[in-house]
Amino acid sequence: MTRGTPDAPTREAIAASWERCERQHKLARDAAHPILRLQTSEIAPRLAHITERTGGRQGFFRQLAAVTGDGKRCLVVTDAEGVLVRLESADPDRTAEEWNGIALGSCWDERIAGTNGVSMALRTGRAITIRGADHFYARLKPFACTGAPILDADGALVGSVNLVTYDLGAAAEHHFARQFLETAADRIQRRLFEQHFAQSMLISVSAGAEGQPLSGTGLIAVDEAGIILGATAAVARIAGDRARGPLTGQAFQAVFDLESDALAKVPERVLSMPMARGAMMTFSAVLPQRDGAVSRGPRPAAAPRRRRLPPSLRDLAVGCKLMAARCAEAEMLFRAGVPFLIDGETGTGKSALIAALAGAAPVLKLDCATMGDTSADTDILRAVLSQARVLALLPRSAQERVSVLLDNIAEMPREAQAELRRQLDELEAERGGAEGAPLRVVGLSRRPLADAVAEGLFRDDLYYLLAGAQVSLPPLRARRQPEVLAQVLATKLAGRRIDLSDEAAALIRAHLFPGNLRELRAALARALLSASGDRLTPVDFGPTSIVAGGAVAAAAATDPAPMLSYDEPTRIRDALTSSGWNVSEAARRLGMSRATINRKIKRHGLSRPS
Repeated sequence: MTRGTPDAPTREAIAASWERCERQHKLARDAAHPILRLQTSEIAPRLAHITERTGGRQGFFRQLAAVTGDGKRCLVVTDAEGVLVRLESADPDRTAEEWNGIALGSCWDERIAGTNGVSMALRTGRAITIRGADHFYARLKPFACTGAPILDADGALVGSVNLVTYDLGAAAEHHFARQFLETAADRIQRRLFEQHFAQSMLISVSAGAEGQPLSGTGLIAVDEAGIILGATAAVARIAGDRARGPLTGQAFQAVFDLESDALAKVPERVLSMPMARGAMMTFSAVLPQRDGAVSRGPRPAAAPRRRRLPPSLRDLAVGCKLMAARCAEAEMLFRAGVPFLIDGETGTGKSALIAALAGAAPVLKLDCATMGDTSADTDILRAVLSQARVLALLPRSAQERVSVLLDNIAEMPREAQAELRRQLDELEAERGGAEGAPLRVVGLSRRPLADAVAEGLFRDDLYYLLAGAQVSLPPLRARRQPEVLAQVLATKLAGRRIDLSDEAAALIRAHLFPGNLRELRAALARALLSASGDRLTPVDFGPTSIVAGGAVAAAAATDPAPMLSYDEPTRIRDALTSSGWNVSEAARRLGMSRATINRKIKRHGLSRPS
């Protein structure tokens, strides 16, 4: 590539844009007035919107314009639709709304303005320079425009920041403009990211290489299990090939070969890792502020964790935004102390959610499925509620309020329902003041309680007392990344870092899990007993632990190990590794004789590792 020539991806993007302008948009290159302009009244709400989404950083753009120097260039800010909402220049002779024909309210959408720096930055999602001859319209040929997209904390497109100048063919100036705007956009996203993930542990990632003095610094937010919650755009540029696909939802260690806990234990510590071509990637941790809110990041070394932790909301929701939203909703209701319902299939984590919410606070549990429609069983309910009221009289904070957990509430007998209704009425009468009700009442159900009401099995008046607040937990099969949750659970069960092979992860994704979290946890516990190392493979799960969906289940009658769908050499090697190269044990796990496995070991050239 000759000096001053755009790189191959940029050339391809420009060529594709020109083709769209000619064939799809039907634009004419020699148009006299190609750029449309919105009315002044239409600009103000767009400017207010982008100002709000960028954290009100009006002064920041003014500072950027001052850095650009003389009046031979101007700074342009557009919204996500390419409408120019802010224009800054050091030229004292320009008007407040125009610079060499570039004006407030002008629309730089490719369908209207052809190939230009604004539309290309918004489309490609990276900093890019469109030189004079690269513009589709001939009237824009005197100018060079460098643009960079502005992203919010979640990586959503907010707008673009652009530097427009006369095209003098100075490739070095174009290169500097890209790095300058890229750094400016990174600063905006970094500020928004720090606010959005204020209660998470943040990991600062930077890289330095010869010829790249402005390579930038990115931020990654991780939860207590080391799963990435989000990352700024700079991280993907720095990580390069390590960032295969979206980082959110991946394990930090799997991407960067580094334990996030190692950074959390010593926050001021900086760790370095070599990259390609002599570059170095550095990492350091920023722990969340302890202002009373629950942190989502790992705890520092001063607060060591026990080997077996009680279930946490973060563990229950890992890898599933829907579950995270449900947990947050339940946490709000639990803290408010109002009666509410949690429904979900068996094993979805209803009891675990309550345990995580209650922490050290007392919880009295009654399984309604074991009750009969007798006075004696109703007396049991009355006794539990009375005991809860006695405990509630002891001095406690609002967070330690006593909870009564009614499991399988849809199966509560009618006589007990009447007693519960009476007790809830009394609690409602006692509610008041800053502390609210003296105790919480939470009902759990394996099916929507409204179904039991429709069938005449549950009192509608009691239902309406409870169902004013209702949380439905999704089944495991509705999660997009169950293998991420599986890795976290396996790590906690083992008390050490556990990884899943690609085949094991695919197996978990394919399984329907009718028993949900309970079934997954049991399967992992069994696999950990079989595994001899820190990596689980399909062999460790055994022939009946997990079956990948109905199609594979139908084949179980003829295949002694139906879940092992990967190639035979890998399957045998995994079985041997998992059994510590005990050939008899490996043969048993694979459902074959010792003679058969020895023959296959020889055929595939497998040998015990030194």
